[in-house]
Amino acid sequence: MRRLLLLAALLAAPALRAQTAAPTLQEVVERFDAAQAQVQTLQCPFTLILRRAMLKTPTITKGTLYLQGSDFVHFAFQAPEDLILHLTPKALISYSPGARQGEYLKIGIIRHADRKFLGLGQKLSYLAEYFQIGLGESKDVPGTYFLTLLPRTFATRRRMQALNLWVDKETWLPRQVQWIERSGDSWLLELGPLKLNQPLPAAVTGFKLPKGIQVRKEFSFFATQKK
Repeated sequence: MRRLLLLAALLAAPALRAQTAAPTLQEVVERFDAAQAQVQTLQCPFTLILRRAMLKTPTITKGTLYLQGSDFVHFAFQAPEDLILHLTPKALISYSPGARQGEYLKIGIIRHADRKFLGLGQKLSYLAEYFQIGLGESKDVPGTYFLTLLPRTFATRRRMQALNLWVDKETWLPRQVQWIERSGDSWLLELGPLKLNQPLPAAVTGFKLPKGIQVRKEFSFFATQKK
């Protein structure tokens, strides 16, 4: 259950001076981690592309992503998607305002990379304990360093094939993050312009499920029946 949060920790980094020579993998990891530590809040538009191995047509959704340190990542989806996701290291929450229905799943503290998070509060140097990290360049996304993270542990290999990260060469900010599941399903998160260390809306920082709505003790956003 750590896909979106594993992603979220990789989203934030202030602009740094571009290097003239190609950096080593160690330099990329160190710079990325150091820059990430400077970010308190982040806000950006996103496009989420879900490709199912058994389906030809991907599902594409858009919205705004909010991140506050290691406290939470919040996805507010645009219409026609009736959905808000609020993910913390201790709980997963989804809410459909139109249907007035919610889901709440208590998960405990995140201690390693797992299926439904994309990295809230986890550095690349830490993820190297669970993934073999490779460095290259991407022709699909020019001007980026392309990092591939392949699972080291048996438990992680059971859940996923790879985690891919595209990092801008000039700003050291992620442009895209992709999670590829063991089944072949993939989740590609494309990020728009990032606003760093600015106040987030009160509706986001104080988000709670409204009282009086139907709340299920589950989190079905990543279920296979999703289109």
